[in-house]
Amino acid sequence: MEKILISSTKSFRSPFLPLAVFLLASVAASYPAGAQTGLGEQASKGRSGGDPTNEFKFEVISIKPIQRGPGVQLAITNPTPNGFTATATLWQLVAFAYGSLAPAWKVQVWQKTEMRNEPSGFEEQVYAIDARVSHSEVEAWQNQDKRTQDLLHVALRAALKERFKLALHKESAQRTIFELAVSKRGPRLKPAASDAVLPVGMKLESGGVMTGIGPKGSDGWDFHGATMQDLADRMLQSFLDGPVRDRTGLTGRYDFQVRIVPTPGEERGYDYDAYSLSDLGLELKRGTENRPILVIDHVERPTPN
Repeated sequence: MEKILISSTKSFRSPFLPLAVFLLASVAASYPAGAQTGLGEQASKGRSGGDPTNEFKFEVISIKPIQRGPGVQLAITNPTPNGFTATATLWQLVAFAYGSLAPAWKVQVWQKTEMRNEPSGFEEQVYAIDARVSHSEVEAWQNQDKRTQDLLHVALRAALKERFKLALHKESAQRTIFELAVSKRGPRLKPAASDAVLPVGMKLESGGVMTGIGPKGSDGWDFHGATMQDLADRMLQSFLDGPVRDRTGLTGRYDFQVRIVPTPGEERGYDYDAYSLSDLGLELKRGTENRPILVIDHVERPTPN
């Protein structure tokens, strides 16, 4: 079972993230690239691929409130062979179900979901979820697109509506993004050899590999056969408060190194200029984009079962 561990300490400064820090399991990188679609754009199609009324549902689902304390690890897993398990707050479940579609492990995408009108306890009460699909649906469940996990998103939405009486709507708002772009000097990247043997390290979504510099990558990363989307994903995963968009226009694979260079006086990990990108002919720029916000209209505590 592949899971995302979530620590109990809030350390992000993002206004979009009223929840705990997410730590990615390294096994997650075995999945292909996740699509950053709009809220519900693909999951609403369900298993039929085009009929939004044909919702995929769990046949059996247990939802139990549990005490949050020592030894309780918050985790949202990728689909199991016949279902789904989670130990998470309602905020996290809603963010995963309705946020930008991505696998459970790609929390740097869906954790940025912004919400309004959250009721008291929305972020505190933890629920243990254990869901199963019907025998006749197992094949479709196991063959769902690993990039977007459409059936999991659709089934979890149905469960939230049925068990939590969740009702919400979306509003659009201008929000900050970070754009990874080529600087005026032009790119200074070494193309990766097509026949190169990649080192042992974290496998990236493109198929490249990343190895850390310093203890657990605390000083930066070496990329081998990597794409610019890999770099954008890694920066967002580790530090930045807003989505990182690849605006380089570079489509090749490269070998390069990125070091973390904290600005004196700044808390490490929050200065968006704290990367050695200039030597690569790259830069990060602030920008804006319209993003949907989830507005909670109604939600109730579920009856334990």
